[in-house]
Amino acid sequence: MKKEFDQPHIYKPLMAGLMAGIIATVLNIFYDVMYRSATGFSLSDIINVSSIIFGTVLALLIAGSIFALLERYTRYVQLVYILVFVILTLLCVRWALHVHRISDPTLNSEFRGLLTGIVIISGCLASFLVPFFVKHEKIFM
Repeated sequence: MKKEFDQPHIYKPLMAGLMAGIIATVLNIFYDVMYRSATGFSLSDIINVSSIIFGTVLALLIAGSIFALLERYTRYVQLVYILVFVILTLLCVRWALHVHRISDPTLNSEFRGLLTGIVIISGCLASFLVPFFVKHEKIFM
C-alpha cells in the first residue's frame, strides 16, 4: 500500500537543488583534478576538495530555495529563474576573471582559470538543471 503525503512547497525545488549540487560537486572536483594536473597549479588554501563540496552543494541548495521563492511570486518561474541565474553566472565569471589572489602573475592566472571553471560549471547547472529537476521530479524521487 502506497501512502501519499503532502509535501511542503519548498520540497521539490530544494531536492532539485540538492541533486544538482551533488552533480555539480562531482563535475567541479573532476575539473579541479584535471586542471591542476594540466597546469601544475598547487595552491589549495581557498579552492580545495572540502571547499568545493560544501560551497557547491550549499550554493545549489540556495538556488533551489530561490526557485521555490520565485515559484510562489512569479508566473513564468522557469524563464525568470533561468534569466536571473544566467545573469548571475555571467557576473560571477566576470568577477572571477578579475580576482587578484597572489602577486605572482602565473599563479594568479592559474587561480583565475580554476575559479572561473568552477563558477561556470556551478552556474550552468544551477541555471538549467534545477528547473529541469523540479519539472521532472520522478528522476530523483
